Amino acid sequence: MKRINVAIEALKQVDKPSQDTSPPSTPQCSTFQSETDGFPDLKAASSDRIREDEEPLVAVIGCGYVGTQLIGSFSTQYDVLGFDVSKAQLQRVQEEHGGEGSRATFTLNPRDLVKATHFLISVPTLLKADKTIDTSYVKSALMNIGTYARPGSTVVIESSVAIGMTRQLLGPLAQEKGFFAGMSPERVDPGRTDPPMKTIPKVLSGLDDVVPGSLNAIMRLYSRVFDTVVPVSSPETAEMTKLYENCQRMVAIAYANEMADACIDHGIDPYEVCKAASTKPFGYTPYTPSLGVGGHCIPVNPYYLLSNSQFPFLKMATETMWQRPERIGQRALDALFEGKSQDIESDGLFTNNMIIEPLSRISKFGGFQPRVLVAGVGFKAGQSHLSNSPGLKLIQSLANSRKVDVMFADALVEQCAVPNVPRLDMCDWNKTSLERFDMVIVSFKQTGMDFEILKELDDVKVEMWCP
Repeated sequence: MKRINVAIEALKQVDKPSQDTSPPSTPQCSTFQSETDGFPDLKAASSDRIREDEEPLVAVIGCGYVGTQLIGSFSTQYDVLGFDVSKAQLQRVQEEHGGEGSRATFTLNPRDLVKATHFLISVPTLLKADKTIDTSYVKSALMNIGTYARPGSTVVIESSVAIGMTRQLLGPLAQEKGFFAGMSPERVDPGRTDPPMKTIPKVLSGLDDVVPGSLNAIMRLYSRVFDTVVPVSSPETAEMTKLYENCQRMVAIAYANEMADACIDHGIDPYEVCKAASTKPFGYTPYTPSLGVGGHCIPVNPYYLLSNSQFPFLKMATETMWQRPERIGQRALDALFEGKSQDIESDGLFTNNMIIEPLSRISKFGGFQPRVLVAGVGFKAGQSHLSNSPGLKLIQSLANSRKVDVMFADALVEQCAVPNVPRLDMCDWNKTSLERFDMVIVSFKQTGMDFEILKELDDVKVEMWCP
């Protein structure tokens, strides 16, 4: 028991993340557990080992993007228990996957985890202010598992982590408690329904050198849910697989953006170039220029690799991508005012399939600051969440300049999500209202908005950062 307590105590050594950071950090540890305050003293798990004939109960710890998809998939084959510290989040997931006939139940109470046989960890792994990895959510999940899971349980980390982190965080606990353990990196794209999750090949790994039989236990669990499972030799291989997939996209999108900037200098439509290049049936993967990348994966995952490996090309692409919304904002200001910033390399804007030269004007309405509308503020089309949103960074950059009046338009993002910048009501997404702006910048085509209307506008500069 003393050795078990040592393993659990090691998980408690969590550095509290700073709140003064971009990208956003996780809440402090004291806040993380706030909605479970008030539970009575909880008893640890029984020492009875899970029986081979015991009916599986799969606990999904963390019911966000990934956890919600795991609950939906695993509840087609198993009884599932969704655990989260947020009552509001559990209510949302229950509305989607609960109800009559569902095999999923939900709880805020960690003592209910004692009934589970399998544990899937799908909690956030974000960045601290210094861009080191915030592992507080993973450590908190493992502390609950260490307290309530029974010997013979199977524990799988689905969250994206740095190379070696599964072994570092889960390995000692699995060895002490007799858990089968491993890593299976999530492949969830928020909002995507095609292809169905069950058809996406699932990479699996086990800490067999720590607890023999781990990979087989994990494969038995997942093979009933996924059409194809892809076993790999170690958790480190699985971790690298996930990061290689996502970081490839970071590099490719950064390259597409460089191409777009060069096209603007030469008076070329970059999206026409992308469309033409996409006709090549081999040796080319289509990527289009953008305002930037958002979400909890692509902007953040490079720093997981950079935490213990040298990736100079990836580092340069990532830093360039983080700076891009501000750079595009400065370029827009250069187009609205006479003169250019010395930091901007391009002389014009790509707008309505044309290149325009920087304009010298205050406002077509005379005397007032130019009015700029940014359309698309969620982190991508179909999403209302603002996780590392390039559109939000652009708005902040323009507002901080104090040279223009900024508004935003997004059918899925409410005013309360961006309280310091006025929101254009969707009933005003029409020709008359939009022509009151000097410039409209589209970061992406948000669901529920008709962007064809922008082609009808007179004397409004429209900059499209999407095909």
